[in-house]
Amino acid sequence: MKSSGVNRRDAYLTNCKNNRPYALALLNDEYGFTLVQALWQIQLYLFLTFGCIMLFSFAEKARPFEDINQFSHMEWKQTVQQLDDELNRAVAVRMVNKGGALEFITEQGQVVIIEQYKDMLRKRIDQAGHLPLLQKVKRIRVRTDQQTAMLQVIDLSGTLHEAVFFTYKGVIPKP
Repeated sequence: MKSSGVNRRDAYLTNCKNNRPYALALLNDEYGFTLVQALWQIQLYLFLTFGCIMLFSFAEKARPFEDINQFSHMEWKQTVQQLDDELNRAVAVRMVNKGGALEFITEQGQVVIIEQYKDMLRKRIDQAGHLPLLQKVKRIRVRTDQQTAMLQVIDLSGTLHEAVFFTYKGVIPKP
C-alpha cells in the first residue's frame, strides 16, 4: 500500500539534533520542566539574591568611621537624663563662671561642677579628677532661674542643643 501525499518523516524534519550537550544532561526532559529543574532554578535565584544583599550590606559597613567626628545624639540624651536625675536630688544649684559652668551640691555634701574642658563637657566632684559627659562640644552656656537650670550646648558643627532641668530644692541666687 502506497499512499500519496506528504511523508510523515518529511513533515517533522528539523535541523535540531537530539543529542545536544546540556549543563544538566541528566535533568533534560523533552516533555516539560521537571521538579528538580525548578528547585535548581529557585536555589540559583535565592543564592544570587542573597549574595547581592550581602554585598550591599558589606559595602555599607565598609565605612564605619565616617560618623566618628560628629556629635552623638545618644550621648546627648544620656547626659541630659543623668543631669536631670542628679539635679532633681541636688540640695542647691547655681551658675558659676558667668554662665560657663553649673555647680550643685549633692545630698552627701559633695560639690559637683559641670563645665567645658577643651572640646568636652565634664563633671568634676570636689575639684578632683573629671568624668567626661559629652564630647565634640564647641561651647556651653548655663542659665539658672528660681526653679530651673538651662544648659545650652553648641557642637562642633554649630548646632545648638538645649535642655531645661527643674530643681525642686531651689537655685542659689547669683552673688
